[in-house]
Amino acid sequence: MENDYEETDSNRKWRPGLSRALMASVVVITAIAIWLVPVDDKQAPQLPSLSSAPESAEDLLLPPPPGGIATVTNGGDRARAFIYDLRAGGAAPDVDVVFAEAERLQGEGNREDAYLLYRFAARHGQAQAALILGTQADPAFHATASGYLPEPEPAQAYKWYSVATTAGNEEAAVRLQDLHKRVQQNAANGDEQARRLLLQWQ
Repeated sequence: MENDYEETDSNRKWRPGLSRALMASVVVITAIAIWLVPVDDKQAPQLPSLSSAPESAEDLLLPPPPGGIATVTNGGDRARAFIYDLRAGGAAPDVDVVFAEAERLQGEGNREDAYLLYRFAARHGQAQAALILGTQADPAFHATASGYLPEPEPAQAYKWYSVATTAGNEEAAVRLQDLHKRVQQNAANGDEQARRLLLQWQ
């Protein structure tokens, strides 16, 4: 009896095993594509919008003391809550109000929150806050400043005195000149950090 199945070129191309392999490949590629596409309704909760967030993330971050080791846990929470409350109305916080709260917290001995509010106010143009930050970091005043930083930081003193000077604080301008003289002397005595800081002054 003659064989009813005649193998043709078309039959050779589309054998059942080859068709299953092709379909499996399509299924795998589709699954990978679905996995890679994000699903909007399952995304993580969103952070506050830019309109309610600080102008800079650094505004509300408490920097670690020198050496990179933080001495407090969750420091600055009261300061952050205070700023977010002030922003609740949609307007930028009044830096003088922020400065007054920093002074109050400093008076209570809450150095972490006070430092954070001083820095927020200083970064937004409050000259007295910048002067206080410079004083806390200045080696000439550090011992009596009762600030957040456990060690003096001449570079921070330079930064904040400069901010206060730019904002028109005359006392900061005088302290900046005094700091410059001390840094020059330290650099002449071989202090490498002082030498690097002098480069910023030029």
